[in-house]
Amino acid sequence: MRSAVILAKEAGFVAAPPPAGREYTLSDRRTISEYFLQLYCSARRAHGNPDRTEFIWLDEFCLSDDNLPPDEDIVSAQRSTELSRLADIFRRAAHVVVFCHEENCDHTGLACIWGQRLFTIPEILHAQDVWQLTRRCEPNGMTAQLFPVPAHKFREKMKINAERGENWHLHAVLQHSDHGGAVAGDVVLHALVTEAIRRDEAGGFRDHEFLGKVLNGLLPRRARLADLGNGGWEDLAWLLELNQGSYDATILAAECSLADVGHEGVEWLGLPIAPRPGTERCTPLAIAFPVFSESGVPLAIHGQVVNFTTPQRDLNGLYTNNDMKGVRNLVWTIAVIFLTISALLWLSGQYTASKIIYIVTAMLYRIVELLAGTIYLVRSGWVFLEDAQWGRLGNLDPTLHNLDSWGDPQCSPQWRPSGRRPYFTAKLVDLRRRVYVDVIVVSRPTSMVLVASHGSGVTAILTSPHADPNQRRIGAARKAGMCHLPMYIREEAVESDPIYIGTLTSSDSP
Repeated sequence: MRSAVILAKEAGFVAAPPPAGREYTLSDRRTISEYFLQLYCSARRAHGNPDRTEFIWLDEFCLSDDNLPPDEDIVSAQRSTELSRLADIFRRAAHVVVFCHEENCDHTGLACIWGQRLFTIPEILHAQDVWQLTRRCEPNGMTAQLFPVPAHKFREKMKINAERGENWHLHAVLQHSDHGGAVAGDVVLHALVTEAIRRDEAGGFRDHEFLGKVLNGLLPRRARLADLGNGGWEDLAWLLELNQGSYDATILAAECSLADVGHEGVEWLGLPIAPRPGTERCTPLAIAFPVFSESGVPLAIHGQVVNFTTPQRDLNGLYTNNDMKGVRNLVWTIAVIFLTISALLWLSGQYTASKIIYIVTAMLYRIVELLAGTIYLVRSGWVFLEDAQWGRLGNLDPTLHNLDSWGDPQCSPQWRPSGRRPYFTAKLVDLRRRVYVDVIVVSRPTSMVLVASHGSGVTAILTSPHADPNQRRIGAARKAGMCHLPMYIREEAVESDPIYIGTLTSSDSP
């Protein structure tokens, strides 16, 4: 449609004032589509085809009923229903015509606007024969030419361009579509879902409400059309629940960033991160699947959890820190000397003096123990510190001034914060091994749920309890952020009961 608008404007078309919330009236959309239809017919004739009758599926004409009144809402409802059948429509097409207005574009490159569309996925994956409709500049002006090409060759060229552009999700989908490589089924399904979300983002989420409908028919199990219509994220989560026998949602949860405001019912979903060298391998460590409820589609996770601790003073700091070795030896030497004097006085019958020396020695020794305890923290467990608190950590414990960073040197995944959701930066600190991890969160987390072995470390979802006491229940949590941790974190994790990440009311019964 965007390319058809360019054709219409070049021909001098002037659109009528559209209704509220629309770019064009239904009548103008059909008129704009006619400019593309005329271009296609002229290219067919130039290709050497005589006048003939063809049955053409063009959405602006085929997604509305002439018997219905020209009401935008009715047309939109019918279009919404038919979009769930795109995979079937293009699977049964004799030819699929691919077009964009860019000059000399063969539509296989990553920069082609046709290839960036959300609806392109079912269009091209099931095409049996492709006709490339391309505009070219000739001496007598701009003309259009048709280039027939077998669909598998068209997809092969797209796959090559995807590999060159390091779009590995699209590459995996196209590689599997023509059995061009040994790609595991769950890997392909994950690539298909993430590629759809990526295209949704590339289109500015203009067609976000159709995200689930576009994927319906491409996944092993399809939903009933009546069950799709709650919105993009909810429809997608519902499809993932239907396909939990073929696709593990744990992998998607491990790669999703923070969700936007307004999607609290599926707040575990967000924009997936793109794979980069060192992070391609992602193996589930938990069992996770969406659970449909009236208040949303929370993610049920059964796996291992690490709870955050609160920094506490180490009352045994005199004995557990090597920095205190000299003080400890000095105190022990002095204590032994005075206790020996106390014992000699006791043996000589000077009981009062012996008791005084013993009590004073014990009190001074205890004071030294307490003073040492005020210098150091108990170095056990993980703590969450906002960046504003980070500078005070070294003041609380001098041995925590210099910590090792876990992040870029280990090729850790980088999750993107939402542009519309307030967030803040913080650090996770392992007091025992003196390692810290930079994180981006939307609320203060209380625990980490390990979900996947990702790259060189472990990916976890940071969770916090529900803020609304009326929506709190056992195992219900909110997604506060994502983090990537060293592998040894699995030694510190404990098995947990199922945790539901998302909005759950007390009346829900997943």
